[in-house]
Amino acid sequence: MSELLPKESKDFNKIVNKRIAIISSMWHKHLLLPCVNLTTKELLKLGMEQQQIITHWIPGSMEIPFAANTIFSHHNNIDAIIAFGIVLKGITSHDQQVMQNVTDGIRQVSLEHQKPIINEVIAFNNINDAAKRFGDSSIKAIEAVFAVSEILHWQDQVTQ
Repeated sequence: MSELLPKESKDFNKIVNKRIAIISSMWHKHLLLPCVNLTTKELLKLGMEQQQIITHWIPGSMEIPFAANTIFSHHNNIDAIIAFGIVLKGITSHDQQVMQNVTDGIRQVSLEHQKPIINEVIAFNNINDAAKRFGDSSIKAIEAVFAVSEILHWQDQVTQ
């Protein structure tokens, strides 16, 4: 997994009595589906039940902020979102625009709803680089589960 994480996955905080939505782009689904599956598997190891994890597939990364806002607005029982997407560099600057809009949108939605969104929408130079970070042994899945377990644990401590 990721040697750079501050904790080993066996030491991640348990997640109980929480509901998490996973939002993923349909683009590059061959890489993102295994990542989403691994994320779900790791969340279950932390004490979550399958029915507490809801997965949404949306057209692309650009739609993630809208999807997150819709989920939080209509399902106040969702405690956090994990967002996955792959943005590839092209011959224009469109990839930079997408990444800026996604990042700004995720921040805005998270602050507006006062709920964490773990942003794993990543820009890559090419699909081979993306495959190294996503897929069956996804580093991004483990990093996302670490982040959501830590921030939910911290939030519970601060708001009690």
